[in-house]
Amino acid sequence: MLVGLVTPPGILGDFVGRTLEPAGHELCVAVALQPLLDQAPRVPDVVLFAPWVDGGTAMDALARADAAGHAPPRSVYLGLNGAGCEQARRGGFHAALTLPFQARELLEVVENSAHPRLTVLLADDSELIHRHTVPLLRGAGYEVLEAWDGEQALALLRQQRPELLLSDVEMPRLNGYELCRAVKSDPELAGTPVVMCSSLGEAADLERGFDAGADEYLVKPVVPEELISRLHALLATRLIATRERVLVVDDSAAIRHLVADCLRRQGFVVSTAVDGKDGLAKAVAEPPELVLTDYDMPQMNGFELVLALRRDLRTRDIPIVMLTARDTERDQAKMRAARLTSYLVKPFSTDKCIALVERVLAEHRLARYKEASRLYISEGTVKAAEQLSLQGSLEAARAREVDATLLFSDLSGFTNMSAQMSPAEVVEILNGAFDALCVVIKEQGGDIDKFIGDAIMAVFEDRPEHEEPHALRAARAAWGMQRALEAYNEGRQQRLAMRIGINSGLVVRGDIGSRHVRRDYTCIGDVVNRAQRHESKCPLGGVLLSADSYARLHEQVFATEQPGILLKGIDAPVSAWVLNGFR
Repeated sequence: MLVGLVTPPGILGDFVGRTLEPAGHELCVAVALQPLLDQAPRVPDVVLFAPWVDGGTAMDALARADAAGHAPPRSVYLGLNGAGCEQARRGGFHAALTLPFQARELLEVVENSAHPRLTVLLADDSELIHRHTVPLLRGAGYEVLEAWDGEQALALLRQQRPELLLSDVEMPRLNGYELCRAVKSDPELAGTPVVMCSSLGEAADLERGFDAGADEYLVKPVVPEELISRLHALLATRLIATRERVLVVDDSAAIRHLVADCLRRQGFVVSTAVDGKDGLAKAVAEPPELVLTDYDMPQMNGFELVLALRRDLRTRDIPIVMLTARDTERDQAKMRAARLTSYLVKPFSTDKCIALVERVLAEHRLARYKEASRLYISEGTVKAAEQLSLQGSLEAARAREVDATLLFSDLSGFTNMSAQMSPAEVVEILNGAFDALCVVIKEQGGDIDKFIGDAIMAVFEDRPEHEEPHALRAARAAWGMQRALEAYNEGRQQRLAMRIGINSGLVVRGDIGSRHVRRDYTCIGDVVNRAQRHESKCPLGGVLLSADSYARLHEQVFATEQPGILLKGIDAPVSAWVLNGFR
């Protein structure tokens, strides 16, 4: 990309050059716009303006250029304050950045300014579809226009010229098939990709869509990832260059340029390094999402670079692809030992390079998503989802009756305490306590079903990997949680106190919720309710066992009976036992 900079002589030009040139961009600097255009090898893709240029303001200079008919295609204002930047945007600048700024901020503004956001027109008469799809499209980087019937969509297409039409079939005034035919028969609109998205999913419906000229046909309900993937594929040649950052390390200038150029054309943000030592320094300073490195290089070869990256906590999980002519079994074994992600044997085509980069990044994204997902869903839910995916029918709702022990814990008085804190303080204290408590539950083989404010619901079942019965493990977890909270409170001004209730018996465990929108894999039933009721009657700082749990544990624990306890929703009083320790 060719970037112009209009600025008086000074340090701004040096800083911009040090930022843009290592990223592969060319920079042309002048004190005024016209000399810049005269000396540049071609029209710059983006022109940056300092606040004061050529004896006047940047806004005056842009206005004069616009009046003369030689304004740059994209202009960015580098202002001294927010008010000036906002005024510059209203005055015709495509973007503005407040001084001083970081190198990363400058790169993002330059690359985003050179490639404006693409616009998708959503045509559907369903308010629910609009509420669901519009945020999804905007989150994927698209501007969104909305139409509620075919005629309104056709008018917007002619007025606004969006890059893509996403249309329902069954709409008033002009249905999706008629709208698609109108678009494809209009010489000015015929190049607009049309994606039909409808609940009509029979073969005849799809044939009618493609006969009308549709570029894609998706059957509702559509998986969000599939929808965005199809749109990206149709708009691949026009997409914004805001994809992953890739570092290319090779001592051959020709190879560096070949690989960097083909990846930039796919929208990746590419930086380069001339050898392994240079590559290590750049990867550590600003870790990329992927490293492509040659093997034979001076100062530090590719194998040594991989080992160095894997030893550093900041870079050890980055996917690494080796560009090498070495493909013997011994070489491959060395690469596997160094935890190399993949390799590409020279000579290779650019298409093969792009395909490998896309595959490696997709696999890395999936692995990170799975890892992150396990922090948000219970272990039981993960296993249930895996089993459901193997069955082939995602709409099946499962339920089973299991013998289990339920543990409920609740922090006493935390709601009133949190009212005196900032949101950040509330989250810090609550998460700190949960860090201490949840480890104890997992050590005893419990499944953390959910967090309810400052409460925890955990489920214990008998499993082959645990020798002790679930009721005993739940009691050990509860006892350990109280000890863990005591340790967490040491040295803290605001001390937390907790109650824990335990109940055992038959529960219904399975899929609860909508088959199509959102469901939980959880436990329901009277045993669950009574566990929570016992927690509410537990002495502060203690563990209260129900009669069912105590009957299973009386030979393993010391406990004090608490007769005549009234539980909410239970007519007759019950006995419960306060846990004092283990035999």
